[in-house]
Amino acid sequence: MLLSDFVQSVNSIFPFSAAVSGDNVGLHIASNSGTTERVLICLEITDSVIDEAIHVSADTVLTFHPLIYTPLKTLSGSDRVSKLVLRLVTNGIAVVCVHTAFDVFPQGTNFLLASKLGLETVEVLDPISTNNGSGLGVIARYPHTTDYRTFVHKVAEVCGSVVRHVPCVTNSVTTVAIVAGSGIAWFDKAVASKVDVFVTADVKYHAFHAASNLIGLVDPGHYEMEQFVPAGIIQELRPLLSADCQLILSEINTNPVQYCTAST
Repeated sequence: MLLSDFVQSVNSIFPFSAAVSGDNVGLHIASNSGTTERVLICLEITDSVIDEAIHVSADTVLTFHPLIYTPLKTLSGSDRVSKLVLRLVTNGIAVVCVHTAFDVFPQGTNFLLASKLGLETVEVLDPISTNNGSGLGVIARYPHTTDYRTFVHKVAEVCGSVVRHVPCVTNSVTTVAIVAGSGIAWFDKAVASKVDVFVTADVKYHAFHAASNLIGLVDPGHYEMEQFVPAGIIQELRPLLSADCQLILSEINTNPVQYCTAST
């Protein structure tokens, strides 16, 4: 199919206009061929992901995180982003980004994590549209109340990470607000929603202080919360595409953060 038709299909289900203001979504890099037959779906673009794209003969990469976010002043290859862009252009690989357009999608980033945790999505934390239920973050509920320790262990198990946290006031969990990635800016909305726990990432030390005796605050990590996104994109996008366009799930772990404990 034509690259332009592929971009239009992506836009039809994850509208670029719904993305957070200033977010760089849509077509990042075109290709000389102008066609799309094999698309690698990834969380973000790294050298290893480009190696993978070349290996599987992908002509397009659909990424969640934008590669080009701030204006590129040169294509010298002297910095990480321009180096990656040059590799993509040289190998004829187009790039399309969805980022917050998928975050606000009703079955998007936060819905996926809530489902993995066994939660039922109740409503959007920060609605952007009353018509289709889109918005940033979700408020979700357990069918039956669980104790806080069980909940935190479930988050650690699902996300496969070390979890930083502040326990909730009642030590029991029924309702949870989730904003995957760097979502502490939605802390006040989570508190106002009167949920038991707020789950987000990249939480600073003083935010944990602010949560003490007010709301449970759980940080399983940025990559760890968003790792389910590529598979989720494929599930939603595949029915829209013609048979001549193949979607390939990236197998690369792009998390730049490594962890060390006393036993390792």
